[in-house]
Amino acid sequence: MKKIIIIGFLIVCNLSCKAQSIVPIEKLGEYMREEKDVPESVTYLKDVNGIRDKYVGTWRGTYNGRNYEVTFTKKVTTYDGLTEDRLAMRYLITDTSGAVLEDTRAESDDSPYTANSYYFDKTYFVLTYEGRQTQCGQGGELFVLSTKNTNNTTIELFLTPRQDFILDQYCPNGPAPQLFPKTKMTLTKQ
Repeated sequence: MKKIIIIGFLIVCNLSCKAQSIVPIEKLGEYMREEKDVPESVTYLKDVNGIRDKYVGTWRGTYNGRNYEVTFTKKVTTYDGLTEDRLAMRYLITDTSGAVLEDTRAESDDSPYTANSYYFDKTYFVLTYEGRQTQCGQGGELFVLSTKNTNNTTIELFLTPRQDFILDQYCPNGPAPQLFPKTKMTLTKQ
């Protein structure tokens, strides 16, 4: 009887330890604000509260003579033993005549041209973004913000460009133009 109790106790301890290694994705924001690393005991940053669900889908908007179609999908990534629920973003950008300026809709999840979320809060998230001319400065961080009182039908998006050195040998015409605006643009869910 004593052995059964001990085995039962060990099983319960083992299960509770594994359950504690999964934490809500919102904790990542807390770790970053406190400038702490994710504890080694955490094995999965999971979207247990579904805060990413409202972003999944296709969003459209127009800004400064360009049409934007942005699609967010959920994905699970594992890096250095830490699994994390993320969002991947692919996009189509056209000018007013319909000419394609950029199209990453067919890119794979591991393509450098698929923007991936790395920071998430309840009202916004941040994606790493690289354009095809990244060596000439086309890239940075894309901020996606929930818009209040719109019932999750609109979001705002803007780019904070990466501040890299641009070498003349790779970029004789200087910095590449950014594809995303540096000021907020509004996108509507389709």
